[in-house]
Amino acid sequence: MRILVSGGGTGGHIYPALAVATHLRDRYDAEILFLGSDDGLETEVVPAAGLKLATVKAGKLQRFISWKTVKGVARVPLGMVQAISIVREFHPQAAFTSGGYVAVPTGLAAKINGVPLLMHQQDVPPNLSNKLIAPLASRISVAFADSVQYFPAEKTLQLGNPPRQEMLDIRAVTPEQAREQLGMQPNLPLLLVTGGSQGARHLNQVVCKALPTLLQHCQVLQISGKKLYDETRDLSKSILGQADEETKRRYKLVAYMSEEMPLAMQAAQMVVCRSGASTLSELALLGKPGILVPLPPAIGASPQEANAAMFGRLQAAEVIANDALTPEQLSERVVHALTTPTYVETMTKNISALGRPEATQAIAETIVEMATAKSGKIAKREVVNI
Repeated sequence: MRILVSGGGTGGHIYPALAVATHLRDRYDAEILFLGSDDGLETEVVPAAGLKLATVKAGKLQRFISWKTVKGVARVPLGMVQAISIVREFHPQAAFTSGGYVAVPTGLAAKINGVPLLMHQQDVPPNLSNKLIAPLASRISVAFADSVQYFPAEKTLQLGNPPRQEMLDIRAVTPEQAREQLGMQPNLPLLLVTGGSQGARHLNQVVCKALPTLLQHCQVLQISGKKLYDETRDLSKSILGQADEETKRRYKLVAYMSEEMPLAMQAAQMVVCRSGASTLSELALLGKPGILVPLPPAIGASPQEANAAMFGRLQAAEVIANDALTPEQLSERVVHALTTPTYVETMTKNISALGRPEATQAIAETIVEMATAKSGKIAKREVVNI
């Protein structure tokens, strides 16, 4: 069985696709070809996972005009020709894409070559790439119930976001054990703060200014982002300059976490973070209450704001707009949560209900059904009722 898997550009698209690809390889002995962009993170991550990678020119499709937009659009036709040729040569029995701008040539190539395609929607609202290829998809899987409205009901399944195996495995470790492994105090609550791989300057600054209050009630592990590490370190040092050594030991600043990120999330009693789909799915999987500070849109609507709004409506997390976030407000919300057990229990229950630990397996099963169906037709499967 040959399966084409695609997802590229950023880790949010790559890692879910990688989870599905490795499960198909390990569980079903499928031959996998991962189709990515020639300038994305997948050029490093996919070969490291032991998977075969083919790349195409893929242009990021944006809703506004800039020089990057022009260059991106210029790459699209060549990328489509390359993808069609790659798919024709590999001759897959089914294809899967987790989104990103490489999804467009992948979807078109699958359609032209008669390959059934499962398109995965991670955020609540679809981005431009998924809007373009949704009509080409044989089936569509979505992570959240709120996404179903955007796609034809007869071919849409709510299967969840495929988690990394490391996130599934870390559940066997207690939060206390995780804190100890991170070099933190095991019996003191831990607040994890992360603005994503690139960091978030405003979030970093607010957290640093709130440290004198926060550290009276908990430990803080702050992930600044590599580019923002030096300025965050200098700011935190100036703010904690007069603090006693015990208080200073409660604070840990790191630039970036990759392999240790599952451990950090399991160690946390509460997480302050952006609201990308993968991050929210991991919070739900581990049952971690969060304060969400969604990335504001550069133009138009923000998928992160829509994601956060859904979690807020379901009382699965607290939401604070990026521009409204202040040190005083953050301190008040965190201290209230840490000192009100019933509040945290309610939020933990609500966010845990959104977890889908079986998502990778469910998506893989759907792909296998599509691949083994006669004449490329979709095997019958009952659409999940929401």
